[in-house]
Amino acid sequence: MYERKSLFYNKEEFRNEVEAFVIMIRKYRFIWALLCMFLLLSLPNNNVSAHAYVTNSNPGENEILDTPPDNVTIEFNEKIQSGFASIHVLNSSGERVDENNLHINEKTNKSMTVDLKDDLPNDIYTTEWKVVSADGHTISGIIPFSIGELPEGVSFPEQQNTGTMSTIVSTVFNRGFLYIGFSLYMGIMLFYLAWYRSKELSEKLINRTKKTAKISFILLALSILSFLFIQTASYSGGSFLEGIKPKNLLVTLQSTKEGKIWIIQLLLFIVLCISNMYVLKKNSLLIKKMWIIPSLAFIGIILVKAFSGHPSSSPYESLAITLDFFHMLAASIWLGGMIVIILFLREGVFAKEGKGHDLYWGTLDKYSVWALFSVAVLVISGAINASLLIPDFHSLVSTTYGITLLVKVGLLLFMLGFGCYHLIHRKLLNKQEFYKKSIKLEMSIGILVLIITSIFTQIQTPTLPIDKPFYGEAELGYNENISLSISPKKTGIQNQYEINVFDNNRKTIDPIEQVTISLSKDGKEISFTLDREKEGYYLNRNLLLNQPGNWKVEVHVLTKDLESYDLPFTMQVR
Repeated sequence: MYERKSLFYNKEEFRNEVEAFVIMIRKYRFIWALLCMFLLLSLPNNNVSAHAYVTNSNPGENEILDTPPDNVTIEFNEKIQSGFASIHVLNSSGERVDENNLHINEKTNKSMTVDLKDDLPNDIYTTEWKVVSADGHTISGIIPFSIGELPEGVSFPEQQNTGTMSTIVSTVFNRGFLYIGFSLYMGIMLFYLAWYRSKELSEKLINRTKKTAKISFILLALSILSFLFIQTASYSGGSFLEGIKPKNLLVTLQSTKEGKIWIIQLLLFIVLCISNMYVLKKNSLLIKKMWIIPSLAFIGIILVKAFSGHPSSSPYESLAITLDFFHMLAASIWLGGMIVIILFLREGVFAKEGKGHDLYWGTLDKYSVWALFSVAVLVISGAINASLLIPDFHSLVSTTYGITLLVKVGLLLFMLGFGCYHLIHRKLLNKQEFYKKSIKLEMSIGILVLIITSIFTQIQTPTLPIDKPFYGEAELGYNENISLSISPKKTGIQNQYEINVFDNNRKTIDPIEQVTISLSKDGKEISFTLDREKEGYYLNRNLLLNQPGNWKVEVHVLTKDLESYDLPFTMQVR
């Protein structure tokens, strides 16, 4: 039996560890500087966490109605959750005019409706809505409409940014703690189950195992426990105080998928802690059957985690969740094994011969096969999942999500090259010195990948294929022409409608009194007026392109001579 020692470092050991860490930071300061720069540049500064968008609404945005509607309906491109969903319809005085009887379509879970009070008077109304999308992100917005024509000089309210940086940063750190905790414990578990072949356990190795396990459990506990409060804060408006209110926490637990995931993760984590304490207390690290319960609980936590995030918004949800599970599993094996082996057997890293040298390189030899396979799984699962979330090549190279993914895949391919080198040259001791340096570099890049992955979960996935803006021209009369531009011609966001008026020499003229545009699709037509920004230039922005397909666009022009023109255009929205 080994003498039990404290889980904490003594002063000398702690000083040595700090000095070693400082040396590593200085040696690779360029990599850490790039890492920090990427972290700062990648943090979203607006509501980019919205992973769903409005595809249709009735009334539509900025729609002018002749008679009061019976209800307001909003449709989304993906499933929404019942928890924290809301529609508030306000009149121009800020008073609610809805019946507060929100209903989510149970067949599709993609639309919600609220009834309106009877006989609403002519006025401007604003529909304020908020939902939790399938991947656990909160989205919100406004849809203004009016009953009766707008009074002179009055305009519809504009969309407002509702993103909160505090929630986004909190989520990034939460995911970072979780992934590091996953990696450390996976490394410990496989170290004793698959890689470490010696039948001897030194007291130094046991103490290092206990300390590393303690760190992994602290990180996992911080991540799992804080997840509920961070999600609740996001759902209820982003305020930390809102995130700790019992009423809001109860709604998260009862009415959101993330609440149910949190309960399961917490129970599995408790099982993991208790079973792992028993393994460490009995010094049964080398007895494989003792790892059965901790292994099942730990794998269960990773599996449950795969049911939240981007995969839930994929049209191939089951496949995406499965791939995400193997992606996290492989990442934990690769990075966790590398860190744990170096921490546990660090004397052998610099030893040229002896027992420590043989133990380190023998363990690393077995790990290298696992590492190579893990990185291959990372690349393959990531590539397939990306193909399910990124609709085309243009989105891959032109969106923040796509570019971040390319950076991540590039680093993983780089690491795959390291893994191949280590596997091929693991027995060529004459190249051992380079081998040591490459492992340190690989671990640094691995931590960079970990941070990128934490940020990656907060970047919006591309919605639909990027398309070129629409542009068309038509003759208005003798020596009078107009051009119509609609950009970016994409659903789910505000599009800009521009009319320019010019003569045959393309010089700006302004014979127009009023310009109105009508959008029609599937028998439904919506019209809006463009505002005169300057001579010969008219502009409006709205969310009325809410569905892909063929759209008919008609420009209605009333000239100052009271002549009327209807100019038709057609366009394909993907």
